[in-house]
Amino acid sequence: MPKVKWIKPKVNELAALFRTYRTARHMTSTQIAEKIGCTPQNARVQMNKPGRDWNVGMLLRYCDVLGIPYDEALQAAAK
Repeated sequence: MPKVKWIKPKVNELAALFRTYRTARHMTSTQIAEKIGCTPQNARVQMNKPGRDWNVGMLLRYCDVLGIPYDEALQAAAK
């Protein structure tokens, strides 16, 4: 029998947080992009980036649009 390694895939905590709040607020990426001032494609790409690729200003801007508490978003970005 071959050896099997059970490796848990890394979960992007920040992307999961944004996805949860976006669905709770019934917002599309187009609506988020309008409020932030970018294209819908850029909003989708940015929201799926890992936490280490975010700068603080952009993170706070997305938190304001989605109504996410800052400390919750910062904790998710640090994971």
